[in-house]
Amino acid sequence: MTGQPTASAAAPRNRFLLGLLLATLLLSTALNLYLLFQGPQYAPEYDLDAQLPELVTEVELQQARRALAECQSGHPVTPDTLTTVTVPRHP
Repeated sequence: MTGQPTASAAAPRNRFLLGLLLATLLLSTALNLYLLFQGPQYAPEYDLDAQLPELVTEVELQQARRALAECQSGHPVTPDTLTTVTVPRHP
């Protein structure tokens, strides 16, 4: 059985890996406890109990409309090709 370490040769390696695992768990636990007990850093004038003036989706819609208007401001407005094709023309 060549290529496989013997039990006596694997013991120091296993102890080293176990030590690394324990050190990792200890550092992870310490960091989690540190972050858990840190208070949130809000600006002094930030009111946590105030109602949001608008829903997030409304804000995103306004931002999209504003970006679209800025994009279209430099280009002439042309009719949409889909509406041109689907709308029947009356003589």
